[in-house]
Amino acid sequence: MIIRFLLTNIFFFISIFISFAQTPNAEVLKYQTDITAKRGSLLKSTTCDIKINNREGDEYTEISIPFSKLNKVSKLNACIKNINGEIIKKLSFSDVKDRSSFPDFSFYADNMVKEFTIKHNTYPYILSYSYQEQSSEFLNIDSWRPIINWKIPTINASLSIEVPIDYKISFKNYNTSDVKIDTVKDIVHYSWQSKYEPIDKPEIFMPDVNQYYPHVEVVPLNFIFDIKGSFNNWETFGNWEYNLNENLSDLPEFERNKIKSLTSGIANKLEQIRILYHYLQDETRYISINIKTGGMKPFPASFVSENKYGDCKALANYMKSMLNVIGITAYCTDIYGDDNIKNIDKSFPSQQFNHVILNIPLDKDTVWLDCTSDGSFNYLGTFTQNRDAFLFDKDKSHFVKTPALKFNDVLDTRKVEFSEKVSNEIIAKFENTYRSNDFSYLAYITKSANENRKTQIIYNNYIENGFDPIDFKIVESPRDSSFIKLIYNASTTKIYNQYGDEKMIHLIAFDIPDFKKPSLRKYPVQIDFPVYKSDTLNYYIPQSYSITNKLDNLTINSEFGKYSILFVSEILKLRVIKSFSLNAGTYSLKQYPAFYDFIKKVTDIEKNTMIITTKKNKL
Repeated sequence: MIIRFLLTNIFFFISIFISFAQTPNAEVLKYQTDITAKRGSLLKSTTCDIKINNREGDEYTEISIPFSKLNKVSKLNACIKNINGEIIKKLSFSDVKDRSSFPDFSFYADNMVKEFTIKHNTYPYILSYSYQEQSSEFLNIDSWRPIINWKIPTINASLSIEVPIDYKISFKNYNTSDVKIDTVKDIVHYSWQSKYEPIDKPEIFMPDVNQYYPHVEVVPLNFIFDIKGSFNNWETFGNWEYNLNENLSDLPEFERNKIKSLTSGIANKLEQIRILYHYLQDETRYISINIKTGGMKPFPASFVSENKYGDCKALANYMKSMLNVIGITAYCTDIYGDDNIKNIDKSFPSQQFNHVILNIPLDKDTVWLDCTSDGSFNYLGTFTQNRDAFLFDKDKSHFVKTPALKFNDVLDTRKVEFSEKVSNEIIAKFENTYRSNDFSYLAYITKSANENRKTQIIYNNYIENGFDPIDFKIVESPRDSSFIKLIYNASTTKIYNQYGDEKMIHLIAFDIPDFKKPSLRKYPVQIDFPVYKSDTLNYYIPQSYSITNKLDNLTINSEFGKYSILFVSEILKLRVIKSFSLNAGTYSLKQYPAFYDFIKKVTDIEKNTMIITTKKNKL
């Protein structure tokens, strides 16, 4: 009887566990990659089986396969199988569409994708597809990531590479099995096994998510990519890139004369560079051009001079060539541009970059120019600040660090003036000054968006919550400044609340990210550049009212940042001056409880501080 009771309860709890176990919408049953590499030839075969478990999983049946003139795709097959492996439906060739990888930004792009969708209406089912890629010139043998989407698991993944015994490769594996190497006769076989369990939903200020994914990077030690090159070390790679860019500084005579005319009589080198940078911005435009040698070789300076456009490499080379005319040396520099910093693995010489900027050393300082930017001179924003960049030069290539944004570079200020109450509403005038990302974005839409689109963006993204916009004005800053002002008037019924003879006034709070409790946080905090906000809030206090609650000035200092709030009484006004800052840096999970405690103290003050006023004749 007791045994029966125990068994019954065991099976009861097992059934509950199974019923509550979450089945993913889809899962990758097999992700298999087989590669044969040798000089002048790379053949890669990929096979993928995705199990679609429910209707929500159908989103993973939309397949995109990249290709280009240098990387041709063939033998594409796809089908739907039932759970027993029986083929139900096959992909029709007419269902495969080709499109540009950069439809919104490219003038002419050789980077393309093949797209198709094939699905079924009875679940679960299996989408199985395979294809081959073939290249004759290549810098990478593979950058292998056996993940279809970060939300769904990969159950079984394998990478196999075969090369001749005299063909040397370099590789680095991350979060996978160790490599297995077998040699049979004159062929060397490398293989890796992996799987992927979905990470939790990406967290606020977490490090680059790619470092948590399984991946393997494989490059040929020696290669021919337009010209001979080597990944033996960073210097050999730098020499290859230097040689690839050599003899591309040819400027037409009329352009050389124009450059000399623009800088004539200007002795200061910094000012000469500024003039030519403005000329570059005014006369050329950025276009993504991914042709020729896999997008690695820039167009000559003469091409940009004549056509007035280019990609990051071409524009950087053009600016470098113009500076060379007046005897100023500049260096094209590789970087991985992104709003979040991605670390370069310096122990693995390889092509790990997606952008080119210009480094110009002067006697007392170094000028940095992003030649694709319409922004300020010698200003690197969040896309390129504070990261390792690879300066390539003949026999002297090396890493340099781009300048990090400082507090004054990211300071956003907000000045708000509340008027006397009219009817049920309070009118507030906002004068906001933006730097960093918002500066770049607002400067961009000021130049590129029409009035309707501009109004939509401002109303949806920049008007304070709880306020209804009346009008706005963007005040453009002088050229080469790194800030922009937005002035707007808005009405609200939520800041001043009347309760009998008391009037309660709420603070306008800082927009502070909602961090998880320490028990729920899974990843370190990585703040790539400082956060700095300052408020001056001028609240109207009617003459017949006086402040009756105690308002204490307060400062909180922490290793993670600082917060302060100051109250200043004036005639018919209470001025509240606040500031909040977060230091750039990476904070471990061990440090996170203290970090969270600082954030919580600040948010509690911001949410709960209230100004209470009472009619004077009731005191």
